[in-house]
Amino acid sequence: MKTPRFALLALSYLAFISLGLPDTVIGVAWPSIRDRFGVSQAGLGFVLSVGVAGYVVSSVFAGRAVVALGVGRLLAASCALVALGLTGYALARAGRCSCRWPR
Repeated sequence: MKTPRFALLALSYLAFISLGLPDTVIGVAWPSIRDRFGVSQAGLGFVLSVGVAGYVVSSVFAGRAVVALGVGRLLAASCALVALGLTGYALARAGRCSCRWPR
């Protein structure tokens, strides 16, 4: 019986670390992103605003998600989505962005 509890605890620690990574990555990666895509510093405001909107939406639906999925599945899914998002940062190339950023 100790293995499932230990696995959930380990997953919780992993989720705590991985869910905090995007908050720090944007601060470190923004100068490179700005130079590569040729956007102004004002573009960071847009990126941060979208992040805040995501936090609001996720906090509104967090209770429902825990009830529907359970803690372990929700943590696993959230870590997978964070990994997918960070992969998007890593794979982004200049010239492929079709968005209209402020210049």
